[in-house]
Amino acid sequence: MKSILTKEKKATIAEDTVQLVTFQVGSGEYGLDINAIIEVVRPQKITPLPRMPEFIEGVINLRGAIIPVVDLRKRFGLASIHDDPRKMRMIITKGAVPDSPGTRPELLGLVVDRVKEVLYVPKKDIERAPEAATGEQVDFITGMGKVGDRLIILLDIARILSQQERRALAEAEHAAS
Repeated sequence: MKSILTKEKKATIAEDTVQLVTFQVGSGEYGLDINAIIEVVRPQKITPLPRMPEFIEGVINLRGAIIPVVDLRKRFGLASIHDDPRKMRMIITKGAVPDSPGTRPELLGLVVDRVKEVLYVPKKDIERAPEAATGEQVDFITGMGKVGDRLIILLDIARILSQQERRALAEAEHAAS
């Protein structure tokens, strides 16, 4: 009987919280829903793609999968820093580039300064993004998570790239194959 109550309690916790992977880009702390993340890896050798927006670094070959890579520092308009390979990570995500019916899910790599931790954030501690942090250029910000005295900027992986950027990336990948 005790194990049944534990399962019910776990289900309630899961319904009332969001599980996030938090990471740092510049001085900001960001979070992505853990369900959007495939894995976290050390930075890989990136092959540049021609005629891409500045923040699209190129593509990597990760165990046979060709994955486009976005540098979140550049995407957010932050100054570049000297890469510290001991801290920098690449987060491999799914859902940023919608897949076509019958194809494998499209993956996207995000270069971040540092991956911090996995957190359970109560839904009651998540607020909508402030009006100043919304708009066409930053519609990938979905809210703000409050964890103690920390504010975590929540991102929607499906909105990291605009429709135009997704089309340009698809065309470049198609031309490269």
